[in-house]
Amino acid sequence: MSLRNPFTSFRTQMVAFMAATLLVTALALSVVNQRLEGRTTRQVDEYIQAITLANDLVYQSFAQGRYLYDLIGDPDNLGSAVNDESIIRHILIVEEDGRVHDSTEREDVGRQLAAAIKDLPSLRRGDIKFEENGERTDQSLRTMTSSVETEQGKRTIIVVISMGRLQSVKDEVGRVRLATLAGTGLALIVLIAWYSRRATRPMMELADAARRVARGELDFEVNAGRRDELGQLARTFNEMLSDLRSKRELEEQLRRAEQSAVVGRLASGIAHEIRNPLNFINLSIDHLRAKFAAQGEETQILGAIKDEIGRLNRMVSNFLSYGRPARLKLRDVDARQLVEETEGLIAAQAAAQGVQVNVSVETDAETCIEGDGEQLKTCLSNLMINAVQAMPDGGSLSVALRNEAEYLIIECADTGVGISEEAMGQIFEPYYSTKDTGIGLGLPLTKKIIEEHGGRIAVESRPGEGTTFTVSLPRRAEEK
Repeated sequence: MSLRNPFTSFRTQMVAFMAATLLVTALALSVVNQRLEGRTTRQVDEYIQAITLANDLVYQSFAQGRYLYDLIGDPDNLGSAVNDESIIRHILIVEEDGRVHDSTEREDVGRQLAAAIKDLPSLRRGDIKFEENGERTDQSLRTMTSSVETEQGKRTIIVVISMGRLQSVKDEVGRVRLATLAGTGLALIVLIAWYSRRATRPMMELADAARRVARGELDFEVNAGRRDELGQLARTFNEMLSDLRSKRELEEQLRRAEQSAVVGRLASGIAHEIRNPLNFINLSIDHLRAKFAAQGEETQILGAIKDEIGRLNRMVSNFLSYGRPARLKLRDVDARQLVEETEGLIAAQAAAQGVQVNVSVETDAETCIEGDGEQLKTCLSNLMINAVQAMPDGGSLSVALRNEAEYLIIECADTGVGISEEAMGQIFEPYYSTKDTGIGLGLPLTKKIIEEHGGRIAVESRPGEGTTFTVSLPRRAEEK
């Protein structure tokens, strides 16, 4: 048993597929995550810059002695960064007693912090929120509070920061991550479904093949092109099919051998029990014809009786010939003469049915061969009688002889009813016949005699157009 390549095994392919899938998924998620982190980082940088600008604005007001609400209106200053739509929503400078000393809103100056906070613009998502008593809620981390000592005393700087942008980025990052995970999961499901179908297809084919074998079908093979364990299994399955076909052929040969033995014993009994009475009847008819000199209709009746007796005799001869081993009496015979003699035997029946018989010999054809003349004449008789019977409404029967290498070819072609496709595979089987009066031994006997001579027989036919039998006989035959 050959060693399997570990790199082409089904297990290795599955592991490689899973590893590749995980790697691609991890890379895709990593790329998306890096981009989302970059976006979040850029937003945080904007917050840092905004807070830095707010602090600069406060210290600028201290240094210049100007109010914050004047600085934010000056286009030469950075105060334009403080408005209702910016990150920095409000800046207040509060004295120790809680009174607002300075603010980005003029109305806040001189008021208490609680009142100033209460009158802030309407809150948006993420803004700082104060209660009426000035206490900050659990969102106090969204403000920046610092203290500074001045000549007038300690003052507190409160910077109100809107977290809306950061929250929006956070929400969008969450949505993108969720969409990425959902899309990746869906892609993985589709990919796994495709790969599992591809991986299990050979197993499904083998299961279907097993069902076909269970139904008795053996004349097929499964695809064994894969190089993994499934391919090995398919090749083993094909070997099993080959063994089953061989076994079936052996069983068929055994059945035929047993059938031939039965036919041989039956033929011997028929020869003793039927042939003697037939000969007596035949001689009695000759005696009656000679004694009473029957003429006209009586002669025709007696002739028909003799023909039927002859047919029965041929049936018995076929039984005897097919059921016993062939014993060829080889000698030099002229195949052309055999054909002409056989033509004479069928001439009356052919003329009665309107069948024209034509015999042709290829120029310079050597028609002398070694064989058993009587046996070969039986073969030609079977073929030509079948051809005439296949043309009940008239037609043409052509018998041609030609040379081909070391063989003499005899073609027997008719324009009769032809043979169906179903019957083509059975016409050489014993006891198969398409005629109501046949017993199905004529063609099997013909095939047997030709093969005993070392030759072969082939047939071509089209229903409604005719049939051609081609007999190939070697010039020198060997007795089997």
